[in-house]
Amino acid sequence: MTDTARARWTPPDPAQLPDWRGQMLEHLESTPALLSMREALRAGRCTIVPTVPGLDASDASVGSQLLLRSERARLQQAALYYATPDMTALALAAAQTPPTEAVTLRRLPSEAGLMVFGEPIGGYTEDAAAALAGTLAHRPGASAPITTPIVAVSWSTWSPEAVRLDRGSVRWGFQGQGLASVIPPGYSGIWLTFWSPRGLFSGLAPDTVIGTLRDGSVMTAGQIDAHRETGGTPLQWDNEMLLTPGAKFGPPEPDTTAQWAHVLYTAWQLMSQSGKSRWAEVEEVPRPRAGAKRDARQSITGSSAVRVVRVHSAHRPTPQAAQDDAQGSTGRREPQWSCRWPVRPYRRSTCLNPAAHAEDGCEHEDRLVRGHIKGPEGAPLRTGDTVHLWDSQPVPGE
Repeated sequence: MTDTARARWTPPDPAQLPDWRGQMLEHLESTPALLSMREALRAGRCTIVPTVPGLDASDASVGSQLLLRSERARLQQAALYYATPDMTALALAAAQTPPTEAVTLRRLPSEAGLMVFGEPIGGYTEDAAAALAGTLAHRPGASAPITTPIVAVSWSTWSPEAVRLDRGSVRWGFQGQGLASVIPPGYSGIWLTFWSPRGLFSGLAPDTVIGTLRDGSVMTAGQIDAHRETGGTPLQWDNEMLLTPGAKFGPPEPDTTAQWAHVLYTAWQLMSQSGKSRWAEVEEVPRPRAGAKRDARQSITGSSAVRVVRVHSAHRPTPQAAQDDAQGSTGRREPQWSCRWPVRPYRRSTCLNPAAHAEDGCEHEDRLVRGHIKGPEGAPLRTGDTVHLWDSQPVPGE
């Protein structure tokens, strides 16, 4: 297998998601997960930061344990979803314009969930060698830029009272855009966690220098990959954020949790539309009895079935269009949709109570409308100086 092939995100078969969740739960109880979370807190990568005033331990030590405990509890309660590559591309296309409605719990497909995407919903690039600056592992002159794809999101409704300790009370803080504040008691929101695949160094040549080992020898990408292949979790924690009901979405900042949240919320909107404006169809893949018993031993209370979310057959692109777009994808960043949706879906703000509209007492929600081509049927689509002739329609059901 070539380095390029290994670097691509390869989604699992939907039936594998319950086993993946089990492996993620085991990993969140491990020492490597604790050390990784502690370093993320110290580096300021976390958005939600718990502390216990007066407890005789470092904030990073206590905070990492509380964050991992919270992640485990939320994954145990999660319903499982798999968004096909076409569904992922549709959500990305529609999310090019931010949601205009205020965040609402009504859009949640379940109170807690884990959704794995068939394509990355975003990513970011950072130099793994430069990230070691200030540590004993840093090696001057080393450079190893790595693109991290975001391929899954878990969520649940959450309040600061959700985690309690026998000794001391937990104080939850929020940090972002250089600001820090305390999350007040009584707050209620949606906690999102973004996940990336394991094996991020597989996109580098094995002899790429990352840093220095404890004995002073060179640490390479191949050594790290070999170590990580021996076990662990298929998905690893990357970052998290809070969505506050009633708050509006801001402009998407590239390669940030805010941009990825736009895509997830848009997917929820697409899943919730029904009737003539229906965008998605869902198939449930049941969990075998033996697997359900394993889930029970891990105290999993969420459904063990997997909900596969597809684009409705009325809107699904042709297989050739999807294949053409897939060939242009790196597998490490969000795919484009130049063939699948030449005219992307758009948002329309719909008033839910027109009688109160004049008095500004109504409520609005987004409706995602299918992109369309204006003009007589069969006429060529004109985009600048290029003419694309559509001489056939997609085959229904394909």
